[in-house]
Amino acid sequence: MQDHLPHGKHIVLCMIAEPFVEKFEGLVRQHGGTITYNKTQAEIDAGLTPLYEYSWNHTTLQALKVDKGITYLQALFPPGRNLELVEKMVAHFGEEVLMHAEFVRWGGKVANSALQIVRYTTPERLYEIIRFHEENGVFIADPHTYVLEDGGMKVINADQLGFKLRTDPQGLMNPGKMRGWYQRDTLATGHKSLYSGA
Repeated sequence: MQDHLPHGKHIVLCMIAEPFVEKFEGLVRQHGGTITYNKTQAEIDAGLTPLYEYSWNHTTLQALKVDKGITYLQALFPPGRNLELVEKMVAHFGEEVLMHAEFVRWGGKVANSALQIVRYTTPERLYEIIRFHEENGVFIADPHTYVLEDGGMKVINADQLGFKLRTDPQGLMNPGKMRGWYQRDTLATGHKSLYSGA
């Protein structure tokens, strides 16, 4: 894709349904953009790599081919403040944390998730970066931990714990990777259904 990425420019990857291509081209012109890569579904079916292979965490994999010293974050920017917070993070971190935003409809509002590429230095600095995001209202699902509850929603999920109790009652699989497992006796007083499988 290097030949299609103008130096010093931001890029937007879009997949447009054929009936809307002409409208899309008009929008691009209207906003001063340039289409540098445009392939049809027939060309993709004939063997071209589809653009979605360069999005989501595929972007991180492409970057790792060039620089093994990077890592990434998994972020969710809240609707209503998402663009303001994207700009704040870009201004604050500059080249240390490269923005990669993906826009989604969340509860009927436009929000964005992001997989920012981080120029890794130390664990302490990585967690300073994460803390700054969280203190500013950006949710981080930490991809740098093996503990289930630390990586995702940051809470013990009764359904996940119940599933483990039913399928691995002795706790033999993935020991140490689920905080809820070690707190199950305390949690069970409020969640009898965890043991019954209800």
